[in-house]
Amino acid sequence: MIAFRLILVFTFAFISVQATTRHGVEVQIQNSDKILHGLAFFTLAFLLDFAFPRSRFGLSKIILLIGYGILIEVVQSFLPFRSADVADLMADTVGVCTYMVSIPLLRRFSFYQAYRMM
Repeated sequence: MIAFRLILVFTFAFISVQATTRHGVEVQIQNSDKILHGLAFFTLAFLLDFAFPRSRFGLSKIILLIGYGILIEVVQSFLPFRSADVADLMADTVGVCTYMVSIPLLRRFSFYQAYRMM
């Protein structure tokens, strides 16, 4: 649990830096920005769920993640080299929703069941 919480903090920090610097991670494929948003928020959802295993992945975790996505877009709207984009927020939401719908699949794995019982 502690390890997931530390990784979660570092991941939030890494994503925050990437979202607010001039040259973040770039992938040379079409729509890579949206793909990176989706992957980032899928990862955050997974880490948040495993960092706090006693509470289910529900509305409070979802609101926290989407709120973070909104915060990123608001901050980017004030940066001269970045811009806010509703499509980015939609990609963030897709990442969170993808994690949410993958939970039944994850439940089939013993590591998930064992960890959630902690």
